[in-house]
Amino acid sequence: MTDLDRLRSRRQFLTRSIVLGATAMAFATRSNPILAATGFLLPQSYADASTAAAFWAQPRTLNLYRPATGEHRQLCYWRDGRIEMDGYLAICRMLRDTHEDRAATIDVRLLNLLRGMTAWLAAAYGISEPYQVNSGFRTLTTNAATEGAARNSFHTKGMAVDGIVPGLSPEYLGRLIATFRAGGVGFYINKQHFVHSDVGRVRFWVR
Repeated sequence: MTDLDRLRSRRQFLTRSIVLGATAMAFATRSNPILAATGFLLPQSYADASTAAAFWAQPRTLNLYRPATGEHRQLCYWRDGRIEMDGYLAICRMLRDTHEDRAATIDVRLLNLLRGMTAWLAAAYGISEPYQVNSGFRTLTTNAATEGAARNSFHTKGMAVDGIVPGLSPEYLGRLIATFRAGGVGFYINKQHFVHSDVGRVRFWVR
């Protein structure tokens, strides 16, 4: 096997193994004119249990950028089957309420969702741009002052994040995140351009 063959095999393994489930994934790009214009495909099937387990057994890292503060860090939050505490706490700090400079514990399931999404983009398309965090944890005061925010927003519980991957449309990114069926996905494509992701119940909306 040549080096090129090994690289192709590795990429195929990664794209198969990142998302685990039992049924077919979201719509094929060719059948959706909005996504067809992006030039990117969505995953077409879920990984089986063994390949998914192999991927998730690896160290879990996130590449995050916070425009509000200028922070850009690559952090490992999970290693050897448990939380990597230094990296996890640093991520919690990056996802803090920047208006009140207050951090909270962030749900690891949310970090796993971001990890799966960004790792799939890297494996499938070589996209390594950081995930740009617009909003993470919010205090009750900040949430009340945020236009359009739900009173019991998952942001106040450390279970939601708003953001984007530079170069990707919110329509595509939101549909990609939705394939994980990990919680709610909000498409903010009118006045603002970002995607809301949370690990509450599965639901979708467009604003």
